[in-house]
Amino acid sequence: IAGIKEDSEWLIRMVENLLSITKIDSGQVKIIKTPTVLEELIDSVILKIKKRYPSQKVDIDIPDDVVIIPMDAILIEQVIVNLLENSIQHAKGMTNLSLKVFTLGNQAIFEISDNGCGINPKMLEFIFTGYYTSSDDISDSQKKNAGIGLSVCATIIKAHGGSIKAENLKAGGVVFRFILDTESDYES
Repeated sequence: IAGIKEDSEWLIRMVENLLSITKIDSGQVKIIKTPTVLEELIDSVILKIKKRYPSQKVDIDIPDDVVIIPMDAILIEQVIVNLLENSIQHAKGMTNLSLKVFTLGNQAIFEISDNGCGINPKMLEFIFTGYYTSSDDISDSQKKNAGIGLSVCATIIKAHGGSIKAENLKAGGVVFRFILDTESDYES
């Protein structure tokens, strides 16, 4: 029963991801950015992760100052949850998972990193395309995964006018980094 429940939750998340990417790609969804307090966003993300993975600790490092970022908070929350889940599910040997956010000029930089097995360097350039399908291609993967979650992340960040990338860490593991503007386009 637990396995069925886990598989059905995975399927629900997959369908939500597919719906998000389809709507954004087709232009049916216009990203409406509203000023969002970073700390509230992170609290909501951590609440979801703790509910799904009660034993997983996530180290949080965010600015003490109030940081307000114009975004569609539901979609950005989905990105962060997807990236954290990616590490939880696929980073073999991981003992440390962290979420760090800092500002640089008018940008907020989000970093989700782990100390797991990393990603096959040949796949790093394709990691956000959804074009890989075999667990042999991605060293972080324990089962077949079409990469839909990471493709959704890239689509959402691109729709926000931001950028996203992944890179292996020298000490082991991987960091997913995405950047959003802290000043909206319509503030002139």
